[in-house]
This record gives sequence, C-alpha cells and structure tokens, in this order.
Amino acid sequence: MPPHLRRFVAALLVLAICGWVLSEAPAQEGSAQDGGLQASRDLQEKSRALVGAGRYAEALPPTRELHEAYPTNHVYLSRLADIHEHLGQWPECAAAWEAYLKVSPTPWEAFPTLGDTYRKLGQLKASTDAFARWLDLQPDNPDAAFYLGRAWERDHQFQKARAVYQQGLKQHPDSTDLRVGLARMTLFTGSAVEARRMAEEAVKRSPTSVDARLILGMALRSEGNLAEARRQLEVARTMSPDYLDVLQVLGGVAEQQDDLPAARAAYGRILQLDPGHAAARTRLAGLPKGGRP
Repeated sequence: MPPHLRRFVAALLVLAICGWVLSEAPAQEGSAQDGGLQASRDLQEKSRALVGAGRYAEALPPTRELHEAYPTNHVYLSRLADIHEHLGQWPECAAAWEAYLKVSPTPWEAFPTLGDTYRKLGQLKASTDAFARWLDLQPDNPDAAFYLGRAWERDHQFQKARAVYQQGLKQHPDSTDLRVGLARMTLFTGSAVEARRMAEEAVKRSPTSVDARLILGMALRSEGNLAEARRQLEVARTMSPDYLDVLQVLGGVAEQQDDLPAARAAYGRILQLDPGHAAARTRLAGLPKGGRP
C-alpha cells in the first residue's frame, strides 16, 4: 500500500476508534447536580419512593432537582405536578402541567387536572381554555366534551355548554354524562318538557345515575308534577344521601308541598355537610312556622 494511503487509512481508524469510545462511554449529564448518571438514578429512586409513601413535601426537593437536570423529561414533570397538587400548590401545579404539554408525547394526560387546577385558582377562563385544548387534542374523547361543557356551565354560558353536549352526544350516544348535561342545559335554556324526556331516557339507560334522576326531578318540578319529582329525588337521595344538589332541590319541592319538616330536614342536612352553604341557610331561616306535619 502506498505511504499516502496508509496514512489515510490510519487516520480513519483513529476516528473510528474515537467514535466508538464516545458512543460506549456512559452519559454524564450534569449533576443532578454534578453527580452524573448514578446521582440521577439515586434521586429518581428517592423521589419515586417518597411519592409512593405519600411523603410529598419530602419528595419535592429531589423531584425538582431531577426536573432541573432534565427539563424536557415529561415523567419528572408529571411527578412534579402531582406533588404540587397534593401539597395544594396550585400555581406551581398549573405551571408544571403547562410545561408537560410542551414536551410530552401524550399531552392529553395533563387533563382534566390542569383545567381543575385553574378552577381552584379562580381562573374560570383559563380553566375553560384548558378543557377546550383537551377537546382539540382528542376530539373523539367524551370526557373532554363533558368537562368543557361543565366549564361553560360554571361560566353561565349555557348555550355554549348545550352545543358542546349536543355535539358530544352525537358522537357518543351511550354517554350518560353527556345526555344528562344536554338535558340540564335544555331545562335551563329551552323546554322543561323536552328536558324531562331527555332525562327519562337517561334514567332508562342508566337507572343508577343520581344526576339523571336529579335532572328528571328538576324537570318534573318545572312542569308542576311535584309528587313524581319528589319520588325521583327521594330515589336519588337513597343512592347518594349527602349529594348537596339533590338535598337542595328536594327541600324546595318539600316547601312547595307544604311539607316543612321535610324541607327543614333537607336544608339542615346541607348545613351539617357544608356550614357555609348560604342558599340553604337562607331557605331554612325563611321557612314559616307550622306546615303539614
């Protein structure tokens, strides 16, 4: 082999060997922090064990350090968000989930927690926007449609909520949640008769659905059928004795029937469960003396 070719081949061999050494060498990514791969593994085990034991305050420092060392690791971001949630640190929880959305291969897993977190912060617009993003990511997910509909309800945008439920029910006709949501919005924005028919269908399909019976009771009450409304509400209370909405509507129906002891019992139970419930306190204080025994 000519000398110049030998030098060329030798140079290629040197480059190849150097490349092999670099590819086989273990990665030393920063510390977590300056300790390298083993330190990261130790932190990972510590973080996971503390979270598994429910020791969230202790799990926060090692998990935060892991995130700082590997800022695009969606597993650490998810764990960090979960820790902040358990600690009631809502701004930090929301920020972690927003970061997760940008780097995760499964961004929809940030929901519904992200939207609920904004709601706990009192940021209804941000909450609604989060659920809208979820539905954009997963347009065929009935849960995404349900949560967005509920968000519009909380913002008193009943027509928008109704449209979301209606579209969702077209795609998922077996969804009790969407059917009940549509019945509720129909009651609030349309016809009590139509809402009652929808609620009856929901009860027929899902007889154990407390929400279906609640809306059926509300629709029947709007139609003036107090006896059947109360029957449906009593069934709902049997299935879920401490459901505040059921108790409140049941108390209202009992008032209309002049059954004041039953109304007092319903409102009193609400105040036992939620002493700050202003509506129940007002209704209870306004009840006249006497009434049907």
